[in-house]
Amino acid sequence: ALMDRLRAAFPNVEIEACAGGGGRIDAGIIKRTHRFWTSDCIDAVSRVGMQRGFLQFMPPEVMGSHVGASPAHSTGRSQSMAFRCGVALPGHFGVELDARKLGDTERKELMAGIARYKALRERLHQGRVWMGEVGDGVVWQAHGSAEDMVVLVTRTQPTTMRHQPNLRLPMALPGRTYTIASEQGVVATMDGGWLNRVGMAVPPLPGEAVLVLEVRS
Repeated sequence: ALMDRLRAAFPNVEIEACAGGGGRIDAGIIKRTHRFWTSDCIDAVSRVGMQRGFLQFMPPEVMGSHVGASPAHSTGRSQSMAFRCGVALPGHFGVELDARKLGDTERKELMAGIARYKALRERLHQGRVWMGEVGDGVVWQAHGSAEDMVVLVTRTQPTTMRHQPNLRLPMALPGRTYTIASEQGVVATMDGGWLNRVGMAVPPLPGEAVLVLEVRS
């Protein structure tokens, strides 16, 4: 009742619910809040599983996901700026660090990450979300539509295999030709039937890496 009165009195104030402190991420509270803070742990490796769990039930539009400092205050682990930016992409993409302490390289990587988020935001949000596992410690999630999607391929641990498993996208439409592109350009062109039954080879990724693909038909 208090939150309802606050929203009515101050419609321009955004309300954030907290998973840990408030313990409230559920279907009842979502109509009264504008976003959820997924966890105070912003270690990017820990965040991969948390955010995938969140997206089983809630849309990415309300998921607080920040680029945290390195080392992370909650675990003491350090990850690259590129990995931290990649993990933060699906949600609100906040910045939770002291930018004055960044070197030139990290600052440019963060600026590039923010620009990429803005370019992809319409498809990351406002569409469907699919998730799956490739194997060998690689997981994926796709945002958008079956015709136009952003696919995030995430590896948290080094590979144990000589050849990477294939990435299958079950929502791909047979008979449609898909162009698969990364920041470096077109990776492949293939039929939707092949993509959803056989899949594409995942490029070699080091541990703690996110590959961002744009898949369009």
